[in-house]
Amino acid sequence: MAAIGYEHLIRRFSLNVLPLKAPAITSGSVNRRVDAPNQILFPKSVAFEDSPVGHLEFALRHEGVNLEVIDAAFEHISPDELVDALTAAPNRATVRRACFLWEWLTGQSLSVATTLNAGYVDLFPQDIYVTATKPTNNQKFRVRNNALGNADFCPIVRCGEVTGSPSLADLMEQAKRTLEALADPVLYERAVNYLYLSETRSSYAIERETLSSDKQERFVQLLRRVGESTAVNEDWLVSLQNAIVRDVFSQEASYRTTQNWLEDAAGRVTFFPPPPEDLRRAMAGWETFVNDASRCDDTLVKAACAAFGFVYLHPFLDGNGRLHRFLIQHVLAPSSPLKGGALVPVSAVILKNIPEYLSVLSDFSRPVTQLWQYQRGDVTPVVVHSPGARAYRFIDATAEVAFLYRMIRLAVEDEIPRELAWLGGYEKAFALLDAELDVPNKDLSALIRMTHSNSGVLSEHRRKQYNHIPKHVLDRIEQVVREVFNPQGHADSESGNSVQR
Repeated sequence: MAAIGYEHLIRRFSLNVLPLKAPAITSGSVNRRVDAPNQILFPKSVAFEDSPVGHLEFALRHEGVNLEVIDAAFEHISPDELVDALTAAPNRATVRRACFLWEWLTGQSLSVATTLNAGYVDLFPQDIYVTATKPTNNQKFRVRNNALGNADFCPIVRCGEVTGSPSLADLMEQAKRTLEALADPVLYERAVNYLYLSETRSSYAIERETLSSDKQERFVQLLRRVGESTAVNEDWLVSLQNAIVRDVFSQEASYRTTQNWLEDAAGRVTFFPPPPEDLRRAMAGWETFVNDASRCDDTLVKAACAAFGFVYLHPFLDGNGRLHRFLIQHVLAPSSPLKGGALVPVSAVILKNIPEYLSVLSDFSRPVTQLWQYQRGDVTPVVVHSPGARAYRFIDATAEVAFLYRMIRLAVEDEIPRELAWLGGYEKAFALLDAELDVPNKDLSALIRMTHSNSGVLSEHRRKQYNHIPKHVLDRIEQVVREVFNPQGHADSESGNSVQR
């Protein structure tokens, strides 16, 4: 068996890149292409030129577009090799795509004497990838650049694995109808405020950080800024970071200038974000991707790529996770039909699906961290060699897009109705009991919440805690809560939702 295509280039040049999920190899046991779980088998008779450019062309033809490997390989492939291949076959689509990629990624120019008359060819095959809405034509190589991003930050999304029904637009319309069913404007406003609180508390809970009233209010006010028409840049992100971190010592004045990392309880490094010397270029590309409305108009894809791309780049020493989830809301907001600033409680659903969330994050962080060479120091890891920012700039965000779609769908179909059912039931129970009982408002509110969260029963512990309130009053509160909230509401309360209230 012999490696071909991308795997050949990785081995030939010892490229420090993420391992391929399915490397291509030749095998005498097959007479056609066979897509096995962990590799792609080709017959030994498969036609290709056994040269770096030949293997690159083979990869573009049969394995898709892997910008990380291509960018790394261009450090070893002579531009003359590309020019010679183009001169020999000026109309061949794969060599034209390779030549375009060399200029696009390196920022340099190939000296080509041949004038091409071939038709335009897509850089990314549209039947495989989510592509730019408004591609740009490169006349020199007759290549249609339909990449989602730019040469400094270009996520890749495979379309076959992220198509979903209902669509994002349909889900947002469903959320709109659910909220607008609250005919009372006052109750609608309370529901909007409640969604802000739910998103705030959940986002901090994901980070396992204690949320003070001051932090809560600051993050709620931050969420009210989602979708604001301003350029996403360093100054804007710094202002957001300063608003959400726990203390002034963690507030940043710029993107980080030192290396940071994440580690587990045993002190083992679980994630290295890109080194600071490569971060600024990557963040400039990320900013362009987020601000450019002409290339990616798929809101779901853009939200996932922007948010997960941000958290992988980790431009600050603190606050990246909360900003990452804020960015989901920020990208979704301009196309949202929700009124009154309402938002979809994505973080609340993520909090209930932490294992899946962590799996998506670790599927990137684990292999990319293995590209780093470091030694454990007394306090900080000592980096011997880093892979730069290449793996972070050219992420395959297919899984991230699919994950975000599932979270939004759960939020719309389950979380919002659940929260509104709770809010409507709470308002009704409070109004009934407040008119009937002489109980301080703060005690009545707490007792309703406690009773609901315990499936309509006030525990003995809580009864002792409120022993200054007569037993028949506590019994009446139990009765009203059970009557107001239906059995499904009781079951819902057991899901842990009460923690967020």
